[in-house]
Amino acid sequence: MPSTTGRRPRASTTARASTTASERSGLILCALLAAQYAGGPFLRDAYAADASPVSLVLATECVKAALSLARLRVESRSRTLGVTCKSLSRAAAPAGGYATQNLLLARAAASGLGATAFNCLNQTKIVSGAICLYLARGERQSAVQMVSLFAVVAAGMYLSASGEDGDARGTGSASAAAALGAAYVATASALSGLSGALCQTLLQSGETTPAKMTLEMAITGAPMVLMVEKATRGTFLPSDAFAGWTPATLVPVTWAAIGGVLVGEITKRVGSIAKGFAVVCGLVLTGVLQSVAEGRAPPPSRVACLLVIVTSTVAHTTHPYVERRRRSPRRKSKSKRA
Repeated sequence: MPSTTGRRPRASTTARASTTASERSGLILCALLAAQYAGGPFLRDAYAADASPVSLVLATECVKAALSLARLRVESRSRTLGVTCKSLSRAAAPAGGYATQNLLLARAAASGLGATAFNCLNQTKIVSGAICLYLARGERQSAVQMVSLFAVVAAGMYLSASGEDGDARGTGSASAAAALGAAYVATASALSGLSGALCQTLLQSGETTPAKMTLEMAITGAPMVLMVEKATRGTFLPSDAFAGWTPATLVPVTWAAIGGVLVGEITKRVGSIAKGFAVVCGLVLTGVLQSVAEGRAPPPSRVACLLVIVTSTVAHTTHPYVERRRRSPRRKSKSKRA
């Protein structure tokens, strides 16, 4: 008789173990992204205060492309990387969405919209991401995930509303400009959710890898950054690109590029919504670190919101929606006695 001691694990058990490992690595990467996002402003202020924003963005795209290319060279056994015109065109869609989002946010910041309204509306990109994922992929949210979404957005809005809205301006025509700015932020939030859903669809469908997609988005994103700069300022002088640069400016540039690489890995493992959670957590952590740097204790509200966001991130990642299978009604059969 065949031995039963060497039974193979069931497919469902193996898949569940693989999913759990992916969730754990995704949570670790989310923590790293939050730390990267929190440390970015301090490094920019210390080493890139006089550098132009467009030069920092372009340099970040170049470093992201270099890091992704190096990883592809290590992982790929063939000489070709698989980057084609078709794959670049697929990456151009989310890259264009993110570039347009940045343009709309820049215009909203200059429209007279108050800082509180700007930050509160900007928090809705997590919800728009969940909506776009449902429309694009039919991906539903469980009850725990919905509560987590609400908790993160509420925490972000509370912190935004607790600050002083010193950017709000007068009435009359300024009110109309502020309303236009609110429309800009709302549209940018929708584009962010759509771009995240497109990236998640491409990554989790197996059509591409995080390193390859990061490389393709860097290649297609750099020209779009120049287009956004030209549309925003009306001109772009290459001679001014690296004005205010020092060798130390590469520190925040490389730091930001590492964050871009982490985004692809997180989206692949746990989705774009978890990435949004990590970004909000990074924003709160920035405020906590700022308080520590100034030699004062962090406000209890910031610490509480940070705990809420971290707990919500773990809950959202570990409690996905599970479709319930409908049980077919059993047919009652009557046995006849012989």
